[in-house]
Formats: sequence, structure tokens, C-alpha cells
Amino acid sequence: MAASVGTIVEYYDFTLYAYLAIVVSPLFFPGADPTASLLASLAVFASAYLMRPIGGLFFGWLGDRGGRRRALLVSVLLMGIGSILMAFLPTYDSVGVVAPILLVVARLTQGFSAGGELGGALTYVYETVGPQKKGLGGSWVAFGTYSGFALAAVAVGAVSALTTPDQMDSWGWRLPFLLAVPLLLFCLWIRTRIEESGQFEELAEKNIIAKAPVRELLRDHRRPLFQVFGVGIALNAAGYMALTYIGIHLVREGGYDRTSVAWTTAFAVSLIAVVLPAAGTLVDKWGSTRVGVIGMVYSAVLAYPAMFFMEGNGLLVAGIAFFVLAMGVPLVQASAAPLFPALLDSRVRLTGVALGFNLSTILAGGTAAYIATWLIDVTGDSLSPAYFLIAASIIGLVTMATLRGAGYAGTQAAPSVILPTSEHKIESF
Repeated sequence: MAASVGTIVEYYDFTLYAYLAIVVSPLFFPGADPTASLLASLAVFASAYLMRPIGGLFFGWLGDRGGRRRALLVSVLLMGIGSILMAFLPTYDSVGVVAPILLVVARLTQGFSAGGELGGALTYVYETVGPQKKGLGGSWVAFGTYSGFALAAVAVGAVSALTTPDQMDSWGWRLPFLLAVPLLLFCLWIRTRIEESGQFEELAEKNIIAKAPVRELLRDHRRPLFQVFGVGIALNAAGYMALTYIGIHLVREGGYDRTSVAWTTAFAVSLIAVVLPAAGTLVDKWGSTRVGVIGMVYSAVLAYPAMFFMEGNGLLVAGIAFFVLAMGVPLVQASAAPLFPALLDSRVRLTGVALGFNLSTILAGGTAAYIATWLIDVTGDSLSPAYFLIAASIIGLVTMATLRGAGYAGTQAAPSVILPTSEHKIESF
């Protein structure tokens, strides 16, 4: 629960900006071309992801040297600070060019914090839950992630429905960021009450904690690091297309009402969250690689037809197409949740998961909405974002082909502590 609640807070805070991009863009990037203004706003959203690997390295070092619990506490505290900054930012009309600069600073703070959250939560849960429930346990971390996204969409939808367009542009957009404060306090309360991971305590008792986890990771564990990165490409592309871009697409290309789209997005993301524990149970039964491959093939095959039905057929049909496409996300997400930490030695586990995942997030996650919008602008084809999702899924499938004999099998326990010289190989098919 501590891991899941923390990821709810982190990803609620981190994602609000994406859902408010259409509102925020003219306030911080005024101009005659609305597409250029939106692209500038999405570029700021993507800039936060540049900080995620740096945050991943810091929190990986902190978690692998000082404990998983400490990393989880610091990451969520920094995210809350970034969100409070977002709530009180002055706009371009008030302070000119200083406004977008302050916006970037706040987003970079959030990006640094987000760099440690998911890796820390996945590592903590993987090292805590029972050996045959790691898929289900990891899925609850992912549940927290998508619940945070859903809560952000609900908050934006509610504020949008309760305010006029002028009020929303003036002060309404700040309210969802202020809601992060009570969420932050609750998360800090619950995370101060968790115990340290048993596996980390075992490492400490045996005095085999890595002195330089980043150096050790890059020297001795490059293969699993690249495997986390490759699977992360598919995971992030599928997730962030559903989470951050499809809503923009339905408004800009479909011409649907902004408030209605916000609620449609909230429902779709909530559906992903609800399905995640079931997907985690499948992972425990079938294994990470098998479930992951099914999810990636599903996303690649349905990307183009789903986007085709999102335009010109009414919001009901568009929403159904959105929901159908989104169902590939929990399969990929649940498969990756126990797979990432299982691939890595416990001495460098948090560092490896955080770094590999966050590097993939830069390439295919934070940039998803920007790339999709850019593709349409360059090609003139409103369905061209589908090709981005297809390409990312293929990269994930190629990576999955290298995982035979490695990772989380779903029915076999991983060793509690892996010594630096040991091979961590678990049958995964």
C-alpha cells in the first residue's frame, strides 16, 4: 500500500501538466499559431523526462546504498515541492519570459523526483512480497501509477466542468495542483511507517552493499540494463499514448468537447488501473515474457484501426476505440513490473531499474505526445501516431526475444540475495 499510494501521488502530480497542456500553452507560450504554442508546451512536458535518468541515478544510488525506504520518502517529498511550485507560477502576461523559465524549473524538479519513484517502488515490492505473487505485487505498483493518471484526469475534468472557460484559463488550472498537498501529506505519513526491505537488510548484514552501484551496474550488468531499456520502450509508448496523447488527439483531430474528452480519458485510464491486478495474476501464472509479448502484439496490431475509429464517428465510438487500444497497456505494464527487478542483481537493482526505465521513458514516454503531434504536423496524416506505437512495440518484442532463460517466470522464486559473482537466471517460458 505504501508503494502504491506513493506512485499515485507521484504520477498525479507529474501528469497534471499533460492534461492541462491545451489550457496552459497559451498562458506561458502566447503566439498566433496554436500548434506552435502547444508544441512548446509539450516540449516543456518532455523536458522533465530529461531529468528522470539523472534522478534515477541519484535515487538508485540512494536506494542501493542507504535503503529502499529512504529513496521512497525523498522522491515523493520532492515531487510535492514541484507541484506546489506549479500551482503558484506567474503567467507570461505577468512576468514575461520569466514565466516559461519558472515553468521549466518546476517541471525539471518533478522530473528529477519521478526518476526514482517507480524504480524504488518496484524494487521494494519485489523484495517484499511472496515468491509466487511478485506479478500481482508489482501490478499494484502499476495500479498506483495509473490511478495517479486517472485521478489527475478526474481532477482536471471536475475543475473544467465547474468553471467557465475564462475561469479555467485564469485560475482554475491551478486548483488540481493544490490538491496534491493533502495527497503528499498522506503519502509521507504512510511511508514513514514502512520497514526496510528484507533483502536490503540482508545485504547490509553481510556487508556486501555496493560501494559504487552506478559504476558496478555499467561495468558488470549492461545486458540486463539494456533489456530493461528495450522493454521499457514498448511499455512507455503504449502507456503514454493512452495517458497523455489520445486526449489531445480527440480534441484537436476529432473536434470533441474538451470536458467530455477529459472524462473519457479518466474512464479509460481508470479501466487500465482496474485491469492491472488481473494482468498481474496472469503474469504469476504464465510468466512475464509470455504476457508481455501478448500485450505488445496486441498494441501493434490495433494501433492503426483504433486511431481510425477515433475520428468522425462520434465520441462514443471514439471512446470505445480508445478503451480497446488501452487494454494492451496493463498486459505490458504488469509483465514488466516483476521482470525489471528480477533481471538485476540485488546490489544494483534499484539503480538498474531506475536508469533503464527512465532512459526508455525519455525516448518513448515523455516525448510520445510531442512526437505524435509532430508526426501529424509533418505528414498531414492524422493517423500517423499509430506508426510510433507500432515501431515501439516491435522494439519491445525484439528485446523480449533475448529474455529466454532470464527474468520472472511466474511460478519460481528468485533468490533473496544475489551475490555479485552469481548468475541470476530464471526460466521465463
